[in-house]
Amino acid sequence: MNSRTAQKPKVGIFGLTGCAGDQLALLNAEPELIALAGRVDVVVFDMAISRKEEWQGMLDLALVEGSVCSQRDREELEKIRKQSRSLMAIGSCAVWGGLPAMTAHIPVKQLNKQVYDDGEVFPKAMGAEPLSSFVTVDFSIPGCPIEIGELLEALAAILAGGEPQRIDFPVCAECRMAEQICLVQSQNRVCCGPVTVGGCKARCISYGRPCDGCRGPVDDPCYDATREMFFRHGLAKADVVDALRRFSTPAWVERNLAADFAGDPQRRGHHRSQTKESGT
Repeated sequence: MNSRTAQKPKVGIFGLTGCAGDQLALLNAEPELIALAGRVDVVVFDMAISRKEEWQGMLDLALVEGSVCSQRDREELEKIRKQSRSLMAIGSCAVWGGLPAMTAHIPVKQLNKQVYDDGEVFPKAMGAEPLSSFVTVDFSIPGCPIEIGELLEALAAILAGGEPQRIDFPVCAECRMAEQICLVQSQNRVCCGPVTVGGCKARCISYGRPCDGCRGPVDDPCYDATREMFFRHGLAKADVVDALRRFSTPAWVERNLAADFAGDPQRRGHHRSQTKESGT
């Protein structure tokens, strides 16, 4: 995307299955949204229009929130991908599967039966998956909801023809910089900060609430130190893994964390390399 072209880049903002919290966060950032509208031509914005209209042209950038939870979601995502030169996943549902992916290990028919007493109420429903399970994702902004500042910085980099800066440090780093009290060490509470990617300025911890891992896993968690810290403060493996499953895809948690936290906390030199789930 070249910001020096005479015509402003065309951008579309779409929502699949989810709470629409990321689109709402953008709508609530009125000054920033107005400034953004001066740089790009927003031709589609699902939440900002009263009647959805089909976009037939080619987009320079598509922003998509929500996870893929049905065949309709998948078909719409694939159509958006074909009509977009670049695609950005916004929000943890789009990047990692989010809260809907908590039940990805349970058959959809069983969920329908438990919730609606009818196993066939949504015959085309699927277990929640991130966008990257079906299409190529060029950029990702995690969060529940996203941090508007992070999104705008990423868009500015893209409009300038560059790449957004990727955050590679955990929430714990931001917590330390803000001189917050560690809730694991001081209160023996499960906190996902050591293995969650930063960018939120440790907001939850500043209000006395442990990190729930809503931004997804950091690239290189310190497995040994994290596991031993949890065990040293009497935190059970099951409690830690359950907390991490809330927002990150179950497959990632099982592959990268469940086995690590199952080991002997006194064992040294153990390390599992992380495989990125998002493919971005």
